[in-house]
Amino acid sequence: MGTRLYPKSKTENIVEILAGVPTGTHKNLTSILLENRRKVEEAQKSGVDYGTIQEMEYQQWQNLHKTPEGILDGFLTFGWGKFTREAYELLKAHIPANESEDWLWNGETSDKALIDSIMEAMGVDLERLGILPENLEGLCWG
Repeated sequence: MGTRLYPKSKTENIVEILAGVPTGTHKNLTSILLENRRKVEEAQKSGVDYGTIQEMEYQQWQNLHKTPEGILDGFLTFGWGKFTREAYELLKAHIPANESEDWLWNGETSDKALIDSIMEAMGVDLERLGILPENLEGLCWG
């Protein structure tokens, strides 16, 4: 486990840039996941056993794994990953007055300067990506 960092933006093209995948990947991923879910539900309704369904889901994941859609799926699941020590220390120094220390483990911010500093501490160069801190619509972690 660990505290993982995510963008709050749900804007598809921003998320695609952050994940490093081509434009249109989000729509493709959505279609693939819906189709995979449909196939699993169909198998369940036809009485396929649990072990076979688990194998089916694993095969679906394997097929997706190293594709742009799989990379995006991983980013949506894990964000930028666990906090670096530098990001943790930065957040620890900026706990809002109205928050407890729990904010370090499950919090969010829309402060542009703090977002920029956190991203730098995580090794993410927003400027190189052509994204302004406000394009993220905030950061959340948990």
